[in-house]
Amino acid sequence: MVKMSEINNPVAWTSPSFTLANYDLVFLPGGHDKGMQSYITNKALHKHLAEYMPSTKRGSRKATAAICHGVQVLAAADAADGSGKSVIHDFETTSLVGTMESAAYWATRAFLGSYYKTFGDGTDNVETIVRKRLDDPKKQYKSSMSTSPYVLLFLTS
Repeated sequence: MVKMSEINNPVAWTSPSFTLANYDLVFLPGGHDKGMQSYITNKALHKHLAEYMPSTKRGSRKATAAICHGVQVLAAADAADGSGKSVIHDFETTSLVGTMESAAYWATRAFLGSYYKTFGDGTDNVETIVRKRLDDPKKQYKSSMSTSPYVLLFLTS
């Protein structure tokens, strides 16, 4: 792997020559630090995801996986059709569970402040943000706190 051109000459997602079309899997890592704000709101990344996500429909060999706040990146990205809907509006998904995120925030707030709230005090948790961007959250949202097989997020449509 260390001899691969792609490893030794990475292309930034902001580069005009970059595309996700050549990839079979897009993995979006997560995290909650304030530095995640620029990742979650990055319009260049959103554009790539808007172009890529339709190719991940059921039956395709392409897939998207995300953990923690990586799912929030998908929720924030608008579909390429101009509808204003998220790229995950018709996918089944899970995310960082709101009760877990809130528990970490409230258990550490006295000495870490808003550390566990990426966009600061009073903002929605990841689960709420993701649910708001789905067409039918009751059917599409699969809680990772249940007996569901979703451990990592694998989006399906």
